[in-house]
Amino acid sequence: MLNKLRITTALIKRRRPDFEFKTFRNAPITPLTKPLNKCKLALITTGGLHLKTDPPFDLTTQNGDCSYRKLPGDIRQEDIAISHKWYNHKFINADLNCVFPIDRMREYVEKGRIKSLSEEHYSFMGHIYGTEGLIKNSIKVGKGLKEIGVNIAFITPT
Repeated sequence: MLNKLRITTALIKRRRPDFEFKTFRNAPITPLTKPLNKCKLALITTGGLHLKTDPPFDLTTQNGDCSYRKLPGDIRQEDIAISHKWYNHKFINADLNCVFPIDRMREYVEKGRIKSLSEEHYSFMGHIYGTEGLIKNSIKVGKGLKEIGVNIAFITPT
């Protein structure tokens, strides 16, 4: 894993020598105060997913597109498009659950391991160099999810 991180860092430095990596040592965490089977869960991905009817993420922005797309709770694989160009889509095209495990979470709800899924989930783009807008939008999404009673955000990076 560490070797892959070094390779990724070298590739990024080659493309964007001005980019300064940030290390977060004290990420804000809200402790879970109840069991999972009493929790409402939302999925959040950095896979660049969006509904086919929504505008794609902007892949031409030098620092990355910090916007997000709302994905409905009843989403199906055939509703999804992928804007992200920085990873191979082969496995996701075969099974959306590789990056957005909605079917697995639905199974957990059926088995009573999770109380329910949110009526909305979110996708951001990965490969962001300018994180200020990303942080601002993630706070906005987090507050919105909290307002609709979401207890857990399951985040899938790409």
